[in-house]
Amino acid sequence: MIKSVLAVVCLTLLSVPISAQKDKGGGGGGSGCAVVTTPSLSSTTSSPGLNVGVFSRLDNCSTGKQRYTVTIAAVSSCGQQTMIASSVISFSGGESKLISVSYAIASGTCTGTSTVSVSVSTGGTLLGSQSTPLTIQ
Repeated sequence: MIKSVLAVVCLTLLSVPISAQKDKGGGGGGSGCAVVTTPSLSSTTSSPGLNVGVFSRLDNCSTGKQRYTVTIAAVSSCGQQTMIASSVISFSGGESKLISVSYAIASGTCTGTSTVSVSVSTGGTLLGSQSTPLTIQ
């Protein structure tokens, strides 16, 4: 399970364009500090063709303004990777934000336990990542 999560994070970061990974934050310098909560799902069991909501909270533990790349991805039980969303989000010092996204599970997705992850990075450096299981029937 840990290897799957690490693979998701690595592959997710590789799939984000370099331009989106650059740290464009001000006030906080080139370093960042972010905390990601374990994602919650609208349902822990689903089927291909149905939508699933993904919810998480991101905390900027830096005292200055930061711009973080937030990436949400899923990996099926047979290794199929799905990029759900990726966005650069601006934070003030100490600010927290809730994120939510809905995605349709693709037809043909393998049944079994998949992993949904939320990761945050700046300047190509991973600051935090959390994941949760999703059972596909």
